[in-house]
Amino acid sequence: MHLHNLINHLPLMFPFAGIIVLLLGIYFKSELLKRVGYFLFVLAAIGAFLSMNTGEEAEEAIEGVYPKVTHHYAHEHEEKAELFALVMYGLGLLSLLAMWASWVKNKLQKYLLWAIGAFLVAVLYLGYETGKSGGQVIHKEFRTE
Repeated sequence: MHLHNLINHLPLMFPFAGIIVLLLGIYFKSELLKRVGYFLFVLAAIGAFLSMNTGEEAEEAIEGVYPKVTHHYAHEHEEKAELFALVMYGLGLLSLLAMWASWVKNKLQKYLLWAIGAFLVAVLYLGYETGKSGGQVIHKEFRTE
């Protein structure tokens, strides 16, 4: 459970850092900064994978402590996390492709940047929803009941 709590913030925080670095790369016309931004998105996707793979153990531990109340919130969080992870994986793959396109100076870069921007909008929204539902699993003060 503790491992999940440590890891689950990576796919929430790395995209913010990546956006800042990517925007700096665009502003300063620096391919290096853009690649670092893309790399941060890849790290976020890896964090999402790790978080998904530690979540089941965390759910079992929580349900042992708070059996009835937590099940509903844990299930809701799991559903949101699965969608969030899929979008994160897409962002990670697009970012790998964008790093390659930047490296070989492929004209695909411009289109990949727009696709990554669209994925980032979804990532930020789904990350917020997933994080909020995860907080509700443990914190009664965040619940709407």
